[in-house]
Amino acid sequence: MDILDRKILRALQKDARVKNADLARELGVAPSTMLERVRRLEERGYFNGFKAIVNPEKLGFGVQALVSVSLGQHSTKTIRPFEQAVKLIPNIMTCYHVTGRFDYILHIVAKNLKELGILVKEQIASLPGVGKTETFLVFSEIKNDNGYPLEEA
Repeated sequence: MDILDRKILRALQKDARVKNADLARELGVAPSTMLERVRRLEERGYFNGFKAIVNPEKLGFGVQALVSVSLGQHSTKTIRPFEQAVKLIPNIMTCYHVTGRFDYILHIVAKNLKELGILVKEQIASLPGVGKTETFLVFSEIKNDNGYPLEEA
C-alpha cells in the first residue's frame, strides 16, 4: 500500500459515493488509474462493503444503550449459541466479545424505554448462557467515526 492508496482509502471512508472522476481530479491522477487502484484495493479485501449511515432518530429509535453481558459459563456450549442468537436480534447493532469483567458489549437501539426494557429483560437476558447483564443508557453521541486513521507514509 502506497501513499496514493492511503489517500484513496481516506477519501472513500469520508464519502463512498464520490465519483471516480472527481476523486481522480482531487488526488491528481487519471480516472483510469483511480479506477484500477480502487479495484485493486477491493480485490485485496480493504473494503468490507459500502453502505449508507442512517440517522436512527429518523427511523424512530429514540433510545440507544450499551448492554454488558456476562455468561454463566465459558465454553463452546454457551458461547456459540449466544453469538448465533445475538445475530438474530435486529435491535442489536453491534456485538463485541471483550476482555475484562464482562464477556460482551452490545450496542442496541430501541424506540423508547419500554421497548428497551423488553429487549434487555426478555430477549437479551434469556439468550443462551447469559448469567448477568448491565445496561448503560446513551445520553449523547460525542464521536462516531467509522473511518480508520491512515498515516501518509
